[in-house]
Amino acid sequence: MRPFCTLSLLLLQGCMALGLQAQGLNLAARNTRDSVVLRWAPARTVDWERGNHFGYRVERFVIDPQKKEKPIAKRIGPDTLRTWSLDMFKTSFPANHPYAPAVAQAVYGKTFAINSATADMGAVAQADNELRMRHTIALVFADLDARVADALGLRWVDRDVDSTGIYLYRVISLDPEARDTALLAVNRRLGPDKVPAPPGPIASEQERSVQLKWHAFKGASAFTAYWIERSENGTEWKRLNARPYIQTGNSNEPATEIFYTDTTAGYYHPFHYRVLGITAFGETSGPSATVVAIGRDRTPPPNPVMQEVKDEGGKLVVHWDQPAGAGDLKGFRVEKAPTAQGSFIPLHTGLLPSTARSFTDTSTFLLAENHYLVYAVDTAGNEARSMGGYGFLTDTIAPAPPTGLVGAIDTNGAVTLRWRMGREPDLNGYRVFMANAPDHEFTNLSPAPFADTTWRDTITLQTLTKQIYYRVVAVDRNFNHSAMSGVLALKKPDIIPPVAPVFADYVVTDSTVTLKFVPSSSPDALRYSLYRKPQQSGSMQKVAEWPAAQALNSFTDTSVAGPEFYSYQLEVTDSAGNKTSSPAEVAVQVPRHYARAGLPGITARYDAGKKMMALTWTAPAREVHHFVIYRSKNGGAPSSLGHTAGTTTYSDHELTGAGRYVYLLKAVFADGGESRLVESGGVDVP
Repeated sequence: MRPFCTLSLLLLQGCMALGLQAQGLNLAARNTRDSVVLRWAPARTVDWERGNHFGYRVERFVIDPQKKEKPIAKRIGPDTLRTWSLDMFKTSFPANHPYAPAVAQAVYGKTFAINSATADMGAVAQADNELRMRHTIALVFADLDARVADALGLRWVDRDVDSTGIYLYRVISLDPEARDTALLAVNRRLGPDKVPAPPGPIASEQERSVQLKWHAFKGASAFTAYWIERSENGTEWKRLNARPYIQTGNSNEPATEIFYTDTTAGYYHPFHYRVLGITAFGETSGPSATVVAIGRDRTPPPNPVMQEVKDEGGKLVVHWDQPAGAGDLKGFRVEKAPTAQGSFIPLHTGLLPSTARSFTDTSTFLLAENHYLVYAVDTAGNEARSMGGYGFLTDTIAPAPPTGLVGAIDTNGAVTLRWRMGREPDLNGYRVFMANAPDHEFTNLSPAPFADTTWRDTITLQTLTKQIYYRVVAVDRNFNHSAMSGVLALKKPDIIPPVAPVFADYVVTDSTVTLKFVPSSSPDALRYSLYRKPQQSGSMQKVAEWPAAQALNSFTDTSVAGPEFYSYQLEVTDSAGNKTSSPAEVAVQVPRHYARAGLPGITARYDAGKKMMALTWTAPAREVHHFVIYRSKNGGAPSSLGHTAGTTTYSDHELTGAGRYVYLLKAVFADGGESRLVESGGVDVP
């Protein structure tokens, strides 16, 4: 039994009916206009069976919140409320009472089985043994009929009540071995309890039937059973269940939703539906909100049987059969997809007639895969689908050659090609071909067609060929190949340095250093740069630069001054900017310069007939050992042509084509001294 001292506080909080339930005894109350109705029930089967024999006692406390004195319990009703005898059942209830005979059988019968009076009770259907079944039947029927509850000793009506009274009721089980007590407070100042209406049902229109669903109340507002009513006009109602409806359940937990199916709804006849609840006090609630629903035809026609898809005169024709048994067949719909797992789309508007057994596909996408489905549709909109059908047209038309071919090669040798996507609906992919020269046979790089318009390749850049060539071919689903695209020539990034030039010889005077060298053999050599480093300086400095097209094989450095040691290095640069220096430096010693008087001058004349340049000069008074001759073309660096002795003429037969030529001359005397350089005027050679 719970402590009494907590009740006053709870009552002052304004509860209508506050229960402190025992472990095995549940108590509920209904506050009416002139009474308080008490209902209790033992939760366990064994407690119910013993309670039928020993009975119960009801007591009441009158609660006055203004008084501090402990209220005194007063028994109401007889000293013991217990189940009526079998004779009292027989004399108090008619033989055709819907519940009393079954309850008497549950309490006093030697055996107990479900009979016609209880066959549709959902709670009974889940009983797992006879005693549990007796207990369930008794409590359910006590909820549905107040007189049955009285007969079972599970109900008492307290009529000696005040409209402003606050009462605490106590129901005591008189079982000497398992005494139990349930408490419940009622505040009559809050007015009579009202029976709520059940939630409005939600209808699901099914095959020739209507399923109703509504939420089940819980706690004190729970309903034990329901009446389901139907009306054709919304005003005149008829109950669909002959006895209160209790939903069958497989769980010990109360259902959160109640379902009822009207199997007499038929086809397409609208009905109004509503629900009324029955409380544990045998009261029937007001009606719920109504819902209108009809039973529908949910049975589809038989499935069409796909026969074949044929190429007939360049068009695909779908053929099917329709089994008998579809009296309400409305027509057919043919759908198509480009792949078996693709999205099917209808090929026509509306339905084909119910007599149709073939359909000619006139759609524009006939060259891809052609997958078909046929749907049979009845007058209710129910559909049945055939198995899939597949067809194809013979295709000998090749796609157009790819266009817009572009590409690039990076410094790692990665090639990226791109081109425009073809417009053919049956395009399957592309193949890429490569060659090292445009007149070579192109090699297929993609044995299987691929669907992208971007191709990536990797090539080696350590080759002498400067370009690589690509072509692309389009392939359709029937493996018809287009003509090849135009040739795309891609220039390879040049990462190979040119062949180094090599110093071959040198000639040193007190005012010049003539360097002879073997030029680079690389065809893409662009220019040469000559660097010089005096012994006293720490770095090379550029002293001359000339284009490779000048084809020089010697150079005279006239800016030296002795005595000094010099080191020379020759560098070649190719068209890609790659550079290579001569493998070894040349070290020379320039002696002290002994200045001598200059030459009077040098004259150059072009002989067009002989295609040579005639040089003449005047010898100085001093004894000359030899003369050194230099030539410059188009303002380039002067190079040594050679030397001559004992003469003051020289013929240059090795002209290097059209341009402006300038000649320089100096004398080398017997004692090693040199004259200054003298320069001829410029002579144009056509």
